[in-house]
Amino acid sequence: MCMVDGKSPAPRCATLAIGTLPHRDAAAAVDFMMKHHPECPSWPQLPQADFREGMYVQYAEGMPAAVVDAGQRRIFFDTERAPEELADFYQSYFAGDMERCRISAAYARAFEPAMERMPLPAARFIKGQVTGPASFGLTVTDEHNKPVLYHDDLFEAVVKALACKGRWQVERFREAAPDLVPVVFFDEPYLTQVGSALISLPPEQVVANLDECFDAIDGLTGIHVCGGTDWGLLTATRADILHFDAADHWREFLLYRKELAAFMERGGMFGWGIVPTDDRAREGDAAALAEKIVRLAEKMAGFGPAGTGVEDILNRSFISEACGTGTLAMDLAEKCFLLADDVSAILKKQLG
Repeated sequence: MCMVDGKSPAPRCATLAIGTLPHRDAAAAVDFMMKHHPECPSWPQLPQADFREGMYVQYAEGMPAAVVDAGQRRIFFDTERAPEELADFYQSYFAGDMERCRISAAYARAFEPAMERMPLPAARFIKGQVTGPASFGLTVTDEHNKPVLYHDDLFEAVVKALACKGRWQVERFREAAPDLVPVVFFDEPYLTQVGSALISLPPEQVVANLDECFDAIDGLTGIHVCGGTDWGLLTATRADILHFDAADHWREFLLYRKELAAFMERGGMFGWGIVPTDDRAREGDAAALAEKIVRLAEKMAGFGPAGTGVEDILNRSFISEACGTGTLAMDLAEKCFLLADDVSAILKKQLG
């Protein structure tokens, strides 16, 4: 991992994507992604094209005891198969067999087409994504509908497999574009529920599981939560980038003044999910959204390390939509990306 400390270029309000697009055609999706993210291109996830490209199924490929039934649109873990398949998994894992972690074309049809386009002329980063361990573990169940997170031995392997999926992506990124800085986000939608009565998940486990994933990545790591969460907890991880919903949940984010100050002190970066991924984007005003970021950056600079200014915050910021666009109508998804492009351009002009 590396921070904005000379080891990595500063984002300087470059756009990035969360990952999902509404496209069904891989080539069209890659064209769309490259057009809108010339500085930080990523491979698109296409959940409307295939059940196996859903954010949980996509990373289950190769996991021990995982059963993916595309016909029934179902994924679960078969605990009767677990002992034998866990032994096989760990044999491959400790041997460093990265092929076990491959994301095949059946699960990510746009991945290799995206790699074939690398490197883009203006690119400085290259981004991928993996579903985070808490969200995966609480969403995907065994055959009796018990979340896999509550099967200790099996979930330990799941965390290692998710980390390995991120590491495999970085290896492919370095093959396709050796001069670009890899960025891998671990997406954690379920962390909006941390601390609620709905789930039993110790905070220290959240941190430990995420750090195991981050430590596998030779590049920048990020965490994306499209909603409110305990950002103080997430600043305690070794993530390089916090991607937050700046459209609707910025107030919760700014509550964690002390923790965010420490995060900035260690060189942490921010992903501003400033564009709402709903019909509000159709009438969105890029100038107003850019002004909102500047206003919030002023607040962040006020509790950052001594000498921190708005330009320092913008220098370490990426700009994006608040969440993935995979469920949106095509025209609305494009509007979201166009708005992010325009916000980025306005802020870059301010940076000079």
